[in-house]
Amino acid sequence: MNGFEFQAKTKVAFGIGRSKQIADDVKALSRTYKVVLVTDPGLVQLGVPEPILRALRDGAIEAHLFSDVQSDPSSTSIDQAAAMIRVSGADCVIGLGGGSAMDVAKMAALVAGDVHSAEHYALMANSFQPKQVKSIMIPTTSGTGAEVTSTVVFSTTEKRKVWGWDADMGPDLAVLDPTLTALLPPHLTAATGLDAIVHAIEAVAGKRSNAMIRALSLEAIRLLGQSLLTAVKEPANLQARGDLSLGAMLAGMAIEQGGTGIAHCIGHALGTLGRVHHGRAVAIALYDTYDWNIEANVPAHADIARALGVIDQGQDDLALAGAGAARFRQLVEESGLQLSLAGEGLSVADADRFADIMQAEENAPMRNNNCRASSTGELSQFAHNILSR
Repeated sequence: MNGFEFQAKTKVAFGIGRSKQIADDVKALSRTYKVVLVTDPGLVQLGVPEPILRALRDGAIEAHLFSDVQSDPSSTSIDQAAAMIRVSGADCVIGLGGGSAMDVAKMAALVAGDVHSAEHYALMANSFQPKQVKSIMIPTTSGTGAEVTSTVVFSTTEKRKVWGWDADMGPDLAVLDPTLTALLPPHLTAATGLDAIVHAIEAVAGKRSNAMIRALSLEAIRLLGQSLLTAVKEPANLQARGDLSLGAMLAGMAIEQGGTGIAHCIGHALGTLGRVHHGRAVAIALYDTYDWNIEANVPAHADIARALGVIDQGQDDLALAGAGAARFRQLVEESGLQLSLAGEGLSVADADRFADIMQAEENAPMRNNNCRASSTGELSQFAHNILSR
């Protein structure tokens, strides 16, 4: 039984239309009433930031827009957002979007407090100055759980996918408004929702699991598993969108405490190797490693199966866990997620480099936290299997 400490660092506000109260949220945190809103070009094109900006300005908040965020965020974007925070005199940053926009906002809030670039802090090489800029996250996807975590993922100028962490990086407020996720297209709904399921599975099965993580993870899996396909097929279904939003947030809280595992090690390696979308990458990775993982923690995987909706008909835990693996693969396939990476130009010829990246320093925490230890040979086999489709 693992000893643990648990404290939720982020206040969560959930509700249909809840984002309309954003000016009051800023006033509760800000001294200057100046904010930088970080989002991405796709959301700008869809007009998603406009109601948020209007609500801020109608509430006498001076709002500045930063939208130079890619789907795989770069250290350059973080540095540019931090520069806007400094120049504008803002003492609050809002991340509006998926994990990329939220990660840029979260890290820029800390980078803005000193003169160093984002890469100075990669892999905790150096410590941040105490947080001076408050942060509010408004997710428009239901996947990363970045709205409640203290970790960010970004790419260096050398295209290495790395991470940053600080206890102060956890946002001050997460605003969950399911209406903002309804515009997400089916393929991204699938990829981000599967990312959240993988978060919850890896947290509850991982080495740092405890009673709180089990509670968060299993409820997250239940909510996500029952709503994902409905949201993919019925994008405007706000009940399904709300369940996905809550499930992704709970899964984010679970990985905040319990971390991730082999699927994220492999998924991050795919991000470095072929710029594969994060949610799709980790779903592909767990699709190929789920059965292998089971034997290291059969009871947890049996609980996961029940949460995924597998009916317990008196079979033993091993059989139940195997049925959970089959259920996960069914969700991946029925969601329409593309398993082949040929479209990214990847093939078995890239397997050795792929396996090497899995073993890189930046992927060690995820690899080492997995419920089952992996050998170099097993990582090589995973690489070949994934790239053989």
